[in-house]
Amino acid sequence: MNNTSSTLALRTDVPATNPFLRRVHEATAALAAAGLKPPQRLALLEQRIHSLVALCELPLAEADAQAMLVLAQRSKRPVHEAQALCALALVQTRQERNQQALEAAVAAEAAAGRCRGAAERGPLVALALLRQASAALNLDPARAAACAEQAAQRFAALGEIAHQGQALRVLAVIRLEEADTPEHRALAVQAVALARQAGDASGLSRALSSQCQGDDDLAQRVRGVQEAHRVALEAGDLSHQATAEHNLCLTYSRLGLNHRAWRVMRHSIALREPGLIDSARVNIWGIASIAARECGELKAARHATALALRAHATERLPKNQNIAFWFESLDLHRDNPRRALELARLIAGRERGWGLANYLWTLAQQELATSHHAAALRASTRSTRLQQARRGQLGGGATSDAALWWTHHRALLANGKTAAAHDAIATAYALLVQGVSPLSDEGLRRSYLQQAFGEHAKLLRAWLNEARTAGLPRERFTTHLRGATHLQEAVQRLVDTGLRLNEQTTSA
Repeated sequence: MNNTSSTLALRTDVPATNPFLRRVHEATAALAAAGLKPPQRLALLEQRIHSLVALCELPLAEADAQAMLVLAQRSKRPVHEAQALCALALVQTRQERNQQALEAAVAAEAAAGRCRGAAERGPLVALALLRQASAALNLDPARAAACAEQAAQRFAALGEIAHQGQALRVLAVIRLEEADTPEHRALAVQAVALARQAGDASGLSRALSSQCQGDDDLAQRVRGVQEAHRVALEAGDLSHQATAEHNLCLTYSRLGLNHRAWRVMRHSIALREPGLIDSARVNIWGIASIAARECGELKAARHATALALRAHATERLPKNQNIAFWFESLDLHRDNPRRALELARLIAGRERGWGLANYLWTLAQQELATSHHAAALRASTRSTRLQQARRGQLGGGATSDAALWWTHHRALLANGKTAAAHDAIATAYALLVQGVSPLSDEGLRRSYLQQAFGEHAKLLRAWLNEARTAGLPRERFTTHLRGATHLQEAVQRLVDTGLRLNEQTTSA
């Protein structure tokens, strides 16, 4: 299909009032006009690409980016080449084809550098650096940080505050993973403020998610990610809505709201999956499988795992190998514990990234389940040491530090190390309290106290029994019951539930 024609085969589930859909139609109608000059056609294609990306229409957006490249090659002007390559890098990053996106963005910077005038060169070099930062975020964080910092400085000098905020968001994500400090949090706050100031709703939703999704304060996390979702929803940006719902799934899982987590993850996948390449489907279906399993939806969980593994088999990328193995091991944990254990050991031996602590936690649990007590202790010891050494945020994962230490306690007990086991469960309880104390909604507090795949409830019962047996003061084992309570938050949650019930078309 010719993407510059007067019609596009767009998804049919988007309301006609969606502003991005309206812009696509406007750009498409304008592109059908005769006599357009290359700069006009390029500008319209670029406008349509940004709207198609927001609508999760990535194959159509990629076709437009390729059309821009053809026009740029015909015009033989570096400014057009840089413009087209920046658009292509944006689309490829959203498709999670990060290496290709990085290469396109580097070529865009080179083309921008060949532009004759500073008025053309400056903004395009800054944009190419921003595209490099976004593409390199998961490939080479140090490089991404350098590019983001340069881009932010250039955009600040140009007065382009929306792009400056987008660059600072990338920089904040990297710095907060390195160390969760007030200085690094300030970068995220600035990114949010610039997006608000610029009226960049899509950038604001992304910045809010990045600011809050890894916050240890669960009250801040849930409020921030919910606001990110609301902003994207109101803007009509399906891409950022899907991202926010992905983060909401992880946040709700952390809080023990498993059915809600499963619901929002299904919707997130429905929004974005049609435009994704296979390698980008591995993680989302794996997370869906975990969410479904925690709801007791075992058939749906196995189906989701199968889809994740099929996607990985179709497009094997090294970054997805351990993720796929982990989801498979969780799926096999009940039916084939030996194979599940083999996979868990394989992952722990290969992983070098931030997820190692969680993988080791899974391994320790599976070693305990198969009575490999010494091996379980080795895994849990490594897991808790990694947790103690961590200085930065880990993103929005559903596993809590309290659950890591609870498993370590069990491994110590299994190996006869009673005194060390007591210290471990005391640490686990302290971390449990740290996680629950910010929550002023009593319903969320109760939910959190039984979450982490049911591990919190087991930890709490064991600690209460141990503390009472040891004759500890009551305040040592009732801290989790204390904390500020605000009725407004519980009412807001109930109102939200009531509104969703009213949206249903059948009693079932």
